[in-house]
Amino acid sequence: MVSDVQILRFLNEGQRKISFEGGILPSSWTTSTVASQEQYSVPSDFVRIRSVFLYRSTGSKRKLTHIRMEQRDPQKNTGIPAYYYIWGLNVSGANQPTVNLNPIPDAGGTSDLEIYGHQVPLDMVNGGQAPEVMFQWQDGLSCYAVWRCLQRRGLKYQGMAQDAQAEWEDWVNQARRFHNPMSLDSPSSIEDTAGYSAVYAE
Repeated sequence: MVSDVQILRFLNEGQRKISFEGGILPSSWTTSTVASQEQYSVPSDFVRIRSVFLYRSTGSKRKLTHIRMEQRDPQKNTGIPAYYYIWGLNVSGANQPTVNLNPIPDAGGTSDLEIYGHQVPLDMVNGGQAPEVMFQWQDGLSCYAVWRCLQRRGLKYQGMAQDAQAEWEDWVNQARRFHNPMSLDSPSSIEDTAGYSAVYAE
């Protein structure tokens, strides 16, 4: 037998896995830059970074350009950040992913760093709570839970378990190809008069 607690655990596993594979839960967060600080921790529930923007009260407003870690300035010069790269930081023995700014900020700001990405959902804590993933993905969670439950029922149920697994894998493949349907308006190319973009000089 499979308990309600185990079913809830499988549903939570399913929504975490499909969110990680497909980036189906867009989100953002804001933090404050600190003078001479290069690294900024990524919240533990975020799995992808899409864009980073800097909004300084002094007038510097720009979209930072993504670079590779190997392209960071080895001199660690300070200035107004124009680039960012993703890496990690060991904090008290635990690793945390970080967004790293280049040049390193020469002054601090207040809620001036806006970061957009994808996160994993909060766990459901009881059977009456709805999943955080949008409704179109919730049928996929039930396929995952059915598959995991049937695995526990023994050889007699393995055929049905394989069917449920195949359906779950189809949901995951759909998530990997996902484009948010809320963005129905066609994006337009605009002139970069504010200099939000820049070419990194190697």
